[in-house]
Amino acid sequence: MRQIKLWFNKPQQRSILVSAKEEYGVWGRATGKTQGPIAYRTILAANAMPRGSTGLVGTTYLQLLDRTLPPLIKSWERFGYETNVHFWVRRYPPKELQIPSAIYPALTPEHAVFWWNGHVFHLISQDRPGLANGKNLDAIVCDEARFLNHDRYMDDIAPTNRGNREVFGHLALHHAVTMYTDMPTCPKGKWIFEKEQQMDADKITSIINLQLILNQFETELKGTTLSQGRKDYLLRKSSEYARALNELRRDTVFYSEASSLDNVEILGAEQIKQWRRELARPVFEASILNKRVIHTDNGFYHLLDLDTHSYDDYDYAFIEGTGIATAGKLNDCRKDRDLLKGRPLEISLDYNASINSLVVGQESERFFRVIKSMFVTNKQKKVLVDLIDEFCQYYAYHNCREVFYYYDHTAVSTDSTRLKTLADIVCERLRANGWIVYPRFIGQQPRHDTRYRMWEAVLRESDTRFKPIRFNRENCKNVLTSMQLAGVRIGKNGFEKDKRSEANKLIPQEDATHLSDAMDTLYIGKFQHQYGYSSQIHELIIV
Repeated sequence: MRQIKLWFNKPQQRSILVSAKEEYGVWGRATGKTQGPIAYRTILAANAMPRGSTGLVGTTYLQLLDRTLPPLIKSWERFGYETNVHFWVRRYPPKELQIPSAIYPALTPEHAVFWWNGHVFHLISQDRPGLANGKNLDAIVCDEARFLNHDRYMDDIAPTNRGNREVFGHLALHHAVTMYTDMPTCPKGKWIFEKEQQMDADKITSIINLQLILNQFETELKGTTLSQGRKDYLLRKSSEYARALNELRRDTVFYSEASSLDNVEILGAEQIKQWRRELARPVFEASILNKRVIHTDNGFYHLLDLDTHSYDDYDYAFIEGTGIATAGKLNDCRKDRDLLKGRPLEISLDYNASINSLVVGQESERFFRVIKSMFVTNKQKKVLVDLIDEFCQYYAYHNCREVFYYYDHTAVSTDSTRLKTLADIVCERLRANGWIVYPRFIGQQPRHDTRYRMWEAVLRESDTRFKPIRFNRENCKNVLTSMQLAGVRIGKNGFEKDKRSEANKLIPQEDATHLSDAMDTLYIGKFQHQYGYSSQIHELIIV
């Protein structure tokens, strides 16, 4: 038998020792969530429950294909399990292997992973609710749990963890729940903190101590000089401890937190230092140090609510035809089901020496949809024309080569470094890529206090003069982050957007206010003359 030596950091070791029925973890970036507890617990459940079933749960199906399955498969292989030998991804095992079907079998293979003993992993996402219908699961596993709509999870997915009590009911891990995430940064993700209050710390300590003793017994049993009497004693005590642990683990909740510093032996100190240089302080403190940094509701876009104002919409017919695990390779508009075919695109930009950014929108009957945000930085050795080229490459498969380009006063000046305006450069590059351009100059930007009140009206959705807005959650992560982090302060005219992040070298410029400024321009340019008004947007605001 092939022996594999594995190294686990301290948080991973604690998870393995406890092996509670329910396990929730808030761990920082690169702490080994997938390589440790998620991989270990999926293997444990699958091997302990032959012909059972586990739900691999994600917010979106693309998340499961793109970010959950690839590292999980790699982690299974690290444990010694081989693809197409011990498990089969989105395809049935060969019939000649005579692998049994699950008790509740997967009727089609494309949404499942099949284990060597008949256990099946079902891929279940919240943007495709039909994948959970009729399931009878024996365990649930979820990575990136902070992105879940927790109320919908409790209503639609949690009740499916209900099957086969007569078969596996004697196992402590039957109907196990495993959920891991990095630190939530908005109030709607705080539900996972409540799990800490459900944990019995004394019980967890007892489990760890008993498991350590059992480990000693098992290590001694591997020795070659044991007398038969000592061997019989160790076997008897091991069985007693295993039964005791099984009972202790029933209905036990384990909650843990870990920072990236807990994995510094693998990451190295230089990686931590690099993240400190590159990440915004709130992002570094939440994602790396695992501090509880919950964004408050008093920013410039304080009514922005991701549950209300964002959505997921993928063309899964296209995605599923690309292969079993995408690993970030799906990077063009063919995956975007919300793209309105045959309709022009509408764009605006923000221009800066350190970063150039762009947002893309289309108007539907009910909403103005922001379907993509993009940026390039001088650290990438890229400039404005590179951003336009990337936009054209992303939308190369769109069947309408027309674009409305909204720009303000910042795009119409020249200086000693260029004879053309920024607007001219954008238009020429778009046309060089085969696009028909409709330039739309919006003039001087409204004052900050006007934009502040405008966004209150837009996001509140109570004034019919302002078209409600929706963001593609995955494609617009950058502009949403920029808007969420945009602070507000009091200036001479009232509320102002706090733009000091643009001058802070410690803050990545894609997290600063640049993209939010491009978003302001897009919405103002699109709707300043809408609904029969010929006036500028500031005249629609009631002070």
